[in-house]
Amino acid sequence: MNMAEVTKKLADLKQTQSYEKTFDFTRSFVAEAGKANTFAIPITNEGPFLEESYNIRCTSNSVLTRTYKGVTTTKNICAVKLKFKSQADNAAQSNDYIPAQLIATPMGDEMPRYGARPFVHLYPKGDVLLIEYDNRAPEPLIKPSATYPTDGDVYTMEDELVEICFNGKLYPLNK
Repeated sequence: MNMAEVTKKLADLKQTQSYEKTFDFTRSFVAEAGKANTFAIPITNEGPFLEESYNIRCTSNSVLTRTYKGVTTTKNICAVKLKFKSQADNAAQSNDYIPAQLIATPMGDEMPRYGARPFVHLYPKGDVLLIEYDNRAPEPLIKPSATYPTDGDVYTMEDELVEICFNGKLYPLNK
């Protein structure tokens, strides 16, 4: 490649970037124990945003104590459930809350990173990406029975830090 080709390539990239650029929208929030709430990420007025993927990392401060057939185990969990929605068109991106552990990549620092989860949604210029969370105890999977009356799941909910990054293309229209 000679200098003229490099100069042309750089000019072409600068021109393309004026109309389409890779962009990240990020948010960190604390999902308070025993509560459900909504957080927002305003989409810039620069232009529409095409979400292509997202990455989530959360803490696992809550505790599940499970007694099954008289044997008790305890483990840290993250029971936060999430739902994403576009404010402009009121379009939810799932029919219900999704447990963060099902869609998070990598979920926590101790887990392997698999890369971003592909997900496509177009947010219009000036829209708001709403993140709804629910950090209340889930329904117990194990419940007391006549044979094992002390069996059951007990959740101790704690605040969880959720960090999320939505990646995609921003299309500047203010040129």
